[in-house]
Parts: sequence; C-alpha cells; structure tokens
Amino acid sequence: MAKYLFFLLIGSALGFVTKQIDIKGANKWILNFSVIILLFFMGIGIGKDPDLKIKILNFGFIAFIISSLAVLFSITFVYAIVKLFGKQK
Repeated sequence: MAKYLFFLLIGSALGFVTKQIDIKGANKWILNFSVIILLFFMGIGIGKDPDLKIKILNFGFIAFIISSLAVLFSITFVYAIVKLFGKQK
C-alpha cells in the first residue's frame, strides 16, 4: 500500500511542478500504453489458468439459463399485461 501512496505523491509533485507545461498529448499516449500493457498481462494471467475451459463452459451455461429465463418471463409478463389491459371490443 505504501508503494502506491509513494507513486501517487511522486505523480502529484511532478504534476504540480510541470503544471505550466502542456503535456496532454504525452499523457494520452502514456495512458493508452498503460492500458494496453495491463490488458496484455491480464491475458497472460487468464491464459495460464488450467481450468479455463471448464470455467468458460460453466459461466456460459449459467449465462444461457439466466438470459433464457429473462426472455421467457418478459414474454409471459407482457402477454399477461396485454390480456389484462389490451384493447377490449
């Protein structure tokens, strides 16, 4: 935790010292590069997981069940509402 606070303080001090210099272009480049590196290392961590195929299958099955039930109950609810409040001749 201390190292994060240290880097925050260093960054704040650097920002305070260079506030007169316009570094928006460099800042954008640094942020984009940092996100790409973060995604790269996250991909390595995910790729090293030996149970990845099983986890994806389980999550996929659960997601399919949840989405199917959501659609089914939505259709049922709309049908019931239309029957109750629909056009009456």
